[in-house]
Amino acid sequence: MKGLQDFVIRGEALKLLRNALRAARNAPAESRGEIVAEIRRSFEVSAHHTDRVTIKHLLSDGRIRLKMLKELVGLTE
Repeated sequence: MKGLQDFVIRGEALKLLRNALRAARNAPAESRGEIVAEIRRSFEVSAHHTDRVTIKHLLSDGRIRLKMLKELVGLTE
């Protein structure tokens, strides 16, 4: 992947990862480690994708999952 659009997509993915890890900090201590591990595993499993359409779909799905995580741990926007 090369180019400005790919750079922007990578930034979106990193932002999503950071936001998910921040939200996980508010989870109960006994489940926090498992949640963080699942977040990282999800990103690692998807890291090999190079098709922009697939990546955008994964980002969209990730945003939905982040919203659900925030609701679960009591963070609402």
